[in-house]
Amino acid sequence: MRYSNFFCGLALCFFISLTGCKKSEEERDVVASVGSRHLLLIEVIDGIPSQIRPRLTSSETREYVLRWIDDEVLYQEGLSQKLDQRPEVQRELEKLKREFIINKLTEMALDKQIQVSDEDIQAFYAANSEAFILLDDEVRAYHILCATKPEADSIRKRLVAGEDFEAIIHSLNRDSVQVDWDLGYFTRDQIMPEISKVVFDLPPSAYSPPIKSEFGYHILKVVDKKKKGEKKEVEAVKEEIRIKLEEQKRQENYQRFLSQTKSKYKIQSFFQLLESVALDSLKSRGVSKGGLN
Repeated sequence: MRYSNFFCGLALCFFISLTGCKKSEEERDVVASVGSRHLLLIEVIDGIPSQIRPRLTSSETREYVLRWIDDEVLYQEGLSQKLDQRPEVQRELEKLKREFIINKLTEMALDKQIQVSDEDIQAFYAANSEAFILLDDEVRAYHILCATKPEADSIRKRLVAGEDFEAIIHSLNRDSVQVDWDLGYFTRDQIMPEISKVVFDLPPSAYSPPIKSEFGYHILKVVDKKKKGEKKEVEAVKEEIRIKLEEQKRQENYQRFLSQTKSKYKIQSFFQLLESVALDSLKSRGVSKGGLN
């Protein structure tokens, strides 16, 4: 069921449960309430990560709402007991606020597209060539996971007859066949034993027979094979290098931003105070003064 259709149904069920009299837009969108605090339909949608919405079930959504009710009851009870006014709670809230502001500022400052060129990748590959020497044999393979053996046998016959692997993948029923088909390069230890003992003995371009595992029946096409001691080609490690360089550039941007920001403020350090006072005595002094600054 599509997520949008599901939530339309959820909203409709709620509307039917209301009285027939007209209510405000906000009232019609209330999914749950605790005292005067309401959980709106849009808050439910926003609170669920977008990547899992398409496969969310109605029972999982109800669980989300029930958890919100439990949390809200406990939160309101904590407020009624004035826990938010306790000094230790206020200190922890201030820490959370400080951390959130720091993270938000950093996120805003570094929210720029990191550019890594092919030239950057080639230069890193050339300068770090020893890092790409294989320590074990590797195989690159395409992969189909089928729900049943008859289905796997049928697909393998089509492959052996010359049909294109990717074309077959796109023609399959996604409900019964997994279509994450390019496994990339892997060693014997990085793949299930049932698969490794078959594909490492196959030549390039060969198809495996259906291989049974706890997940179903696997068919693999061996695309390439590399021997221990060989050097990985740059195309095989291009994305790995790109991710590494993006992180490096992100760290460089952060250090640059931090340096520029620090230059705007007068900064003093008194490390000699730490050296002259026993650390276990700092706690009582720090708490009484609101912490070291």
